[in-house]
Amino acid sequence: MTKNKKGFTLIELLVVVLIIGILASIAIPQYFKVVEKARVSEAMSIISSVKSAQERFLARGGSYTQDFTRLDISYAGMTASAIPSKFYGASASAGSCASGPCYVLTLTRHTNSSSVAARYGNYSLNVNVPDKPAVTIAACPGGGANCNELID
Repeated sequence: MTKNKKGFTLIELLVVVLIIGILASIAIPQYFKVVEKARVSEAMSIISSVKSAQERFLARGGSYTQDFTRLDISYAGMTASAIPSKFYGASASAGSCASGPCYVLTLTRHTNSSSVAARYGNYSLNVNVPDKPAVTIAACPGGGANCNELID
């Protein structure tokens, strides 16, 4: 009488563990990229809101302002010089533009009971309105090319 042994061999188990490891090494960085891109959408929302409010302010007064409280927008915790949000802090400064009035809006990523992937670090986004209205990466401790993938 022969006994049939059922189960997996050590080699089969090692191959499965190896395959899972390879899949995880590909999936985890992509996961962090997708999560951080979702958080960038919060920054883009703030940028859009401030740009629209600044254009309305410009139409009424002839210039832009660095005082957020003078704009017709409202955010929780907003002060004259900053707009705090869950993942970013926004600030405005005067720009130097040959074409007329302008301002620079900077949003800096911060940690607030969450983690920022080391690949990105606490980066900053800049918008120079109206001369260069496209969002650019101002500072990326994890490497400029890494952060550029967030706004593509």
